[in-house]
Amino acid sequence: MTRGWIDVGLRHALEREEEQRRAGARRLHQATVLKVKGPDLMRRLVAEVMASVDEYKQSARAGGDEIEFQALPREGFGVTRAGFPNVRLECHPDYETHLLYCNTTRTDDHDSDPQEFVFSLDVSVDDSDELALRNESRAFATLDEVVEHLLTPVLFPMLNQKM
Repeated sequence: MTRGWIDVGLRHALEREEEQRRAGARRLHQATVLKVKGPDLMRRLVAEVMASVDEYKQSARAGGDEIEFQALPREGFGVTRAGFPNVRLECHPDYETHLLYCNTTRTDDHDSDPQEFVFSLDVSVDDSDELALRNESRAFATLDEVVEHLLTPVLFPMLNQKM
């Protein structure tokens, strides 16, 4: 006597194993693509951040000299706003975890303690092997959107009181 549920269970187990094999192969492929393309994405992001800081410094009527850009090792970067509010953004990529780790520190005046906001952007690989950055549920379509998201709290801290 054949029990149909055993056949169904075995078929589902085989399907699940095949799904897991495909998912593992996809994760391995994505990790490889990220290791190859990730540094280029970050170099482009650093160049866009630097260009935006330069444009701000040239366009700002006052306070442009308070903004400093710093390239950091391994395609990382920092942007600092001197004076008050004092704001420092620092970002470092981690290609193994598929994340861009960021840290913003803000001090409003001499008497206030610094506020720190730590966040990360996910680096994802789509089906056509293109890289994209996300912040929680927001997917950025362009590097320009990423730069705006990262620099607005530094360049315009009074518009962005909440961190």
